[in-house]
Amino acid sequence: MELQINKPQILLEDEREQEGFDPEEVLTIAMDLCECMLECGAEIHRVEDTAERICRAYGAERVEIFAMTSLITATIVMADDRKSTQVRRVYGSANELYKIEKLNALSRTICRDTPKPSRVKEQIRSIQRKQTYPRLLKYVGGFIGTVGFCLFFGGNLYDALLCSIVGMVVCLLDFNRPKYINQIVYTVFVSAVASFLSWLFTSLCAGYIEVHLSTINISIIMLLIPGLALGNAVRDLLCGELVSGAVKMLQCILIAAAIATGFTCVLLFFGGDTSTYSSVPDPLCMIVMGGGGALGFSVLFGVHPKRLVYATIAGMICTSAYMVVDEMVPVAGFLGLFLASLAGGAACTLYAEVLARILKTPATVFLIPGLIPMVPGGSLYYTMAFLVQGDQSVAAGKGIDTLCVCLGISTGIVIMSVLGQIWRNTVESAARKKMQRKATKLQDT
Repeated sequence: MELQINKPQILLEDEREQEGFDPEEVLTIAMDLCECMLECGAEIHRVEDTAERICRAYGAERVEIFAMTSLITATIVMADDRKSTQVRRVYGSANELYKIEKLNALSRTICRDTPKPSRVKEQIRSIQRKQTYPRLLKYVGGFIGTVGFCLFFGGNLYDALLCSIVGMVVCLLDFNRPKYINQIVYTVFVSAVASFLSWLFTSLCAGYIEVHLSTINISIIMLLIPGLALGNAVRDLLCGELVSGAVKMLQCILIAAAIATGFTCVLLFFGGDTSTYSSVPDPLCMIVMGGGGALGFSVLFGVHPKRLVYATIAGMICTSAYMVVDEMVPVAGFLGLFLASLAGGAACTLYAEVLARILKTPATVFLIPGLIPMVPGGSLYYTMAFLVQGDQSVAAGKGIDTLCVCLGISTGIVIMSVLGQIWRNTVESAARKKMQRKATKLQDT
């Protein structure tokens, strides 16, 4: 039986029980669902909130949940003082936003109708087995993402062609990564292979066609950077999940360092290109290509096909806001870069939050792909390239550019998230007061 995103059909009226549930069963289905969410790349605060809501829906009086990227521990106490405690170790995670969406819909249904735990287990297993896209379409997503960003960064068609070949090799290595290999070490290996292939292809083509090594490398870096994990780390930190957010942020930093190590090794032995972009696309082209990059990464992140258009628009909105502020604000340097990134992050967050309310879908589904065009892959590459060439001052400037972009995106998310929370609290408070006034009038009559 297939679960629908917005209208789950797993419940019967005679299952709407509120008492008598076994606390061990209740906690088991909550942990099963949240373990699956973590494995699919969900934010920590969403995992903890989901587990707490499910347990309370089944009659738990006290719920204590603590989750990290690799661990979930929980204790619940029922109204009759029955207790249950469980600990789960979570091994690995993937980018499956569609599964997060389906699990989120299932949790809403559980909280509303409290079905029998056995039926919930069946639905969780069904979601775990579901594949959003076949492997071939994942490669198509990688192709669209690399080509889109190659043109976004000013590359020509020859750059895009070579970039697509290297991107397919990266996808091949990433999709078939052995489970027993350390992720950091494997990232260094994949980055080095990608950098070497980029250098080899551009060297073979030199003198025959115009190609640009820097543009190709930057596009490949965009494919390797853990965009979903970075976005979740920022959101967890903003939601007060300091431990889990800091751990995930450290993991992202280590992966970025691994990417830098792989590319730097090739740059040291074979040399690098620090020339500027081959051309500057017109604004409309950059907006379209920003949307194309978001589309490609939406497929890689497992966004449902019905949401792909919305995720593509998110990338275009993010790019547009960045470009408008970058052109209009009469401030250059680090401050101008920070303000432009802030505008892009704020616009994308606002769009994602509005769609989340309309479509009853986690905002992450639209926010993470939408922010991908602003990931500072170019700054990261030039930081490495100038360090290899011994120009520390320029390398330091590029490194600060990278920090400014990340800080700007985070600040934009913070501002819109806080404003959104204030708005929701105001609306909910007004609704409660309205209901109280109606109740008072009924009592008077």
